Amino acid sequence: MEALTWSPQMSLGIVEMDNAHKELIQELTDIMSAPDPEFSGRLLRIVALLENDFREEETLMEKINYPELRLHREEHAELLSTLHHVVPKAMSGDYVLPRQVLNMLPQWFLNHLVRMDSALVKALNVAGAQPAKHAEIAPL
Repeated sequence: MEALTWSPQMSLGIVEMDNAHKELIQELTDIMSAPDPEFSGRLLRIVALLENDFREEETLMEKINYPELRLHREEHAELLSTLHHVVPKAMSGDYVLPRQVLNMLPQWFLNHLVRMDSALVKALNVAGAQPAKHAEIAPL
């Protein structure tokens, strides 16, 4: 996995979203160096983080009748579907495909941030909407 580290250029200007993204980046960094016995648990944590973050984003989009809601939701669903398909492999001890999928996640994240999330933030700012406090996911 190409190293992904948080930088100020990634900031969307909404603390809750930025914190969620920072947490995801840290989890991705941690999982790629995790030994196999820890991998499945960490993968489940990443899936839970993404499900929570996506749910929060989609709720905000619904509140402001965001015109790109369907496209944004589809992109979220495609990623979650991919992750849900590799979780059973990791749970059964096959880590090759799950690790390959996670190797692609940093590029997906950066593309999504630039194309989708930045446009959402502009719409939220225009609408005067703000995310709810980011829910905590229990550490491993």
